[in-house]
Amino acid sequence: MQMTSQTKLRSRKRTESSSSKGTEGSDSRQGSSSSPRAVSKASTRRLTTPYCPPGKIAFSAFLFVRITAALFSNISDCDEVFNYWEPTHYLQYGYGMQTWEYSPTFAIRSWAYIRLHAFIGNFFSFLFNHDKVIVFYAMRVIFALICSICEMLFYLSAVNNLGPRVGRYLIITMLISAGMWNASTAYLPSTFAMYTTMIAFFYALKPVSTTSGRRIYHTIFWVGLGSLLAWPFSAAAGIPAVIEELVLRTAALKNRFERIKRLIVGFIFSTCIILIPIVLVDYFYYKKITIVPLNIIMYNIFGGKDKGPDIYGTEPWHFYVMNGFLNFNFLFIMALISIPGLILTSVIDPGRISSKSTAGPIYAYLYLIFRLLPFYLWLLIFIIQPHKEERFLFVAYPLICLNSAVAMFLIRGWFDRLISFLSDGYMPITIARRYCMKSFTTAIIIICGVISLARITALHVHYSAPMTVYKHFYSVEIPKQIAARQLQVDLINNPINLCIGKEWYRFPSHYFLPDGVRLRFLKSDFNGQLPKYFLEKPYVDSDNKTKLSAEHEGTWIIQEGFNDRNLEEMDRYFNITQCDYIIDLELNYTRSTLDIDNEQRYITQTDQWDEVICRPFLDAENSNRITRAFYLPLKWGDYCLLRRKNETELIGVGV
Repeated sequence: MQMTSQTKLRSRKRTESSSSKGTEGSDSRQGSSSSPRAVSKASTRRLTTPYCPPGKIAFSAFLFVRITAALFSNISDCDEVFNYWEPTHYLQYGYGMQTWEYSPTFAIRSWAYIRLHAFIGNFFSFLFNHDKVIVFYAMRVIFALICSICEMLFYLSAVNNLGPRVGRYLIITMLISAGMWNASTAYLPSTFAMYTTMIAFFYALKPVSTTSGRRIYHTIFWVGLGSLLAWPFSAAAGIPAVIEELVLRTAALKNRFERIKRLIVGFIFSTCIILIPIVLVDYFYYKKITIVPLNIIMYNIFGGKDKGPDIYGTEPWHFYVMNGFLNFNFLFIMALISIPGLILTSVIDPGRISSKSTAGPIYAYLYLIFRLLPFYLWLLIFIIQPHKEERFLFVAYPLICLNSAVAMFLIRGWFDRLISFLSDGYMPITIARRYCMKSFTTAIIIICGVISLARITALHVHYSAPMTVYKHFYSVEIPKQIAARQLQVDLINNPINLCIGKEWYRFPSHYFLPDGVRLRFLKSDFNGQLPKYFLEKPYVDSDNKTKLSAEHEGTWIIQEGFNDRNLEEMDRYFNITQCDYIIDLELNYTRSTLDIDNEQRYITQTDQWDEVICRPFLDAENSNRITRAFYLPLKWGDYCLLRRKNETELIGVGV
């Protein structure tokens, strides 16, 4: 059917005047002048849509950056090693370190989460001939792949529902932020919950539907998966979506209780489909019915005196503000001002935010506020908690990027209004004006990107020594010594003992220890509870070799020597005279007498130990706080692998 000329004209006018979704109002609007010249130029300007990378290109960009994180980022939290990498190593290879959280007495860690990752590890172990270091990095690459998919979906939803310009800012902020780089490939429940939160927001960014519950059903499911399988507290990120479902545009529904019904149905269905398999898997390993998410909540909130997270240290209220600036620099500040900026925009430039909804102009602002609220809610909840850790913010990292992207869009509008005001309305939409606006936002992005790159470089250069030293121990030192002495190393009967004292919390897991090497703890100034090996069940195979049982009895057999109050257990410590190797850090500052008693300077004991390899490590005590946060000149210590001297004399092999 042919359109008449009049119909075509009306259609074109509707297209040009209609407002787009979410935050996409007029990005560069005409000034208040009624100058014929200005009006003429405004009427002839060509409306353009900002370029946004399609899904495939966005995914490729995310994957490239995340793989660099998988290969070069450090393990920044000992909880990642001892509560996740070590139990996974135990399921794969039959031995590993156990923390009190995995004791059946307490059972506040889920084996379902570990089993899921152990399946991936077993595949790579078979593929790479049991080279555990390669298995470690291959699993990290899978984390990078999963994170990239989630980020792509999150970004595409922002483009479709908040507008292409906000989507473009979002992809840039996620790619350049040091926080996302650090969190993307960590083996932590908070990182897994970050993945599921991004998928949940793929649906939650959409407008509330008056006819379908699909949006809220999917949001509840993905938030529920992250909270039940990984970290129960991540459910807080979904609270604004639930509130929005209840309060926004409810009058449009014929049945006022329809949305309450949606929430109840979605909650019950998601809980059953997620929680039942988790309980079954945990029953298989713990040999008792236990609901781990409930145990986590009970311990952390209702633990009682001398229990709960506070016994592991507390931080002041501004800890997360400082941490947010370190990982996102000015992007974090923009995230903080996103809602105040939105309110300011509603006063000085109300047309900046528009919507096709028939619910009225106010709906566009309410719609956006509910999408900015989760970050504020998350930050508030964890600021008021005395115990603070960087990983607790991982769930909110994509939300920081979202809020900062919206703030950047608003700031661009303010800058546009400022140009219009200063030109007194005589500066129309010209190439020069657009260039000024583009230069302004580009400058913000470049400054934030350079600071983030400095932060990422600093983290790798300052703190990568432990993983470098352990990789040398795994790939070079032990194979060379075994070949030189033709040793028959046996994990059960004749292990090589690698000892660590004050550096226990930088141990990168048994994936960096060759078969036949045991990790041993030396007494240091740390007086809390250290992990111990899972119970092992050795057996002799048909070739008369001692091996470990694959039944993993250590998951359900209760070991003595665990407590939930972080009290020191003395059975963890090893006799230094039986150590074959020591890994230690020597810093260039004066040690006290008390330090020397419990934390000997093994590197200086040249009559007992030979240096195998040393790598520079940040001397934080003697480095300025600002300079050590970024890649600037610093003072250094030595992170070293030491070999017992008599071993060298017997082997006769030089380093």
